[in-house]
Amino acid sequence: MEQEWISLNEFMRRNKMGHSAAKKLMHEGKLKYQKIGRQYKIKVSKNEVINEDNKKLLEENTELKTYLRAAKKFFEQIEI
Repeated sequence: MEQEWISLNEFMRRNKMGHSAAKKLMHEGKLKYQKIGRQYKIKVSKNEVINEDNKKLLEENTELKTYLRAAKKFFEQIEI
């Protein structure tokens, strides 16, 4: 499996996740990364498949976004 280093933004784009979710994975030790100055580089394989932890995190993220959108619409209707 060939390895490459990609930027944090590229990792988020490829895995369809937000900044906080990606940084959480890095700081939990689930991603290999280097910090160069103010930029992060993440080590991935070119044929990488999102593992089960990442899939669970993505599903949770989507669920939370849906809940927040519904709550926002609710509060807009009652005009707080």
